[in-house]
Amino acid sequence: MENIIQRVLDDFEDINKISSILKCDYEFDPPASSEEISNWEKENNIRIPDMYKSWLMLTKYARIMDGQIELFFPEISSSDKEDVYIGSIGCGSDNLYFSKNTGVFYTIGDEKEEYEDFVDFLAHVYIRLEAEAEDEFGDNWTDIYNDKFGDE
Repeated sequence: MENIIQRVLDDFEDINKISSILKCDYEFDPPASSEEISNWEKENNIRIPDMYKSWLMLTKYARIMDGQIELFFPEISSSDKEDVYIGSIGCGSDNLYFSKNTGVFYTIGDEKEEYEDFVDFLAHVYIRLEAEAEDEFGDNWTDIYNDKFGDE
């Protein structure tokens, strides 16, 4: 479990850092409490996957790249009771879910895309942020990042 928490924490910090050098807005709300998470799981009879639970304990709402990516506290999907809605990509064009039966993370838009786990999804988020940084600053975006955060 510690390894999961550390992987999610590392990704959270990386996403926060790269977001801070971009011109687009971003925000990370305070974390959800263990009690909030536990109560939601009991009320809905659904276990939140450990990786997403770790994310929620860092922030219960994240708005990244002017809302192009949003991650939030779980909601039960009204369209399909197997899905637990946890975010949107592309300003709402694709929705992010985890399956309450299997714990698999996936987006549904024009097509369904499954992720190995939540950290795999976060890697896709980071790749989008890198592309945005390159669009804004060119190939030297890493110099700007390293000037601000050092060579980590």
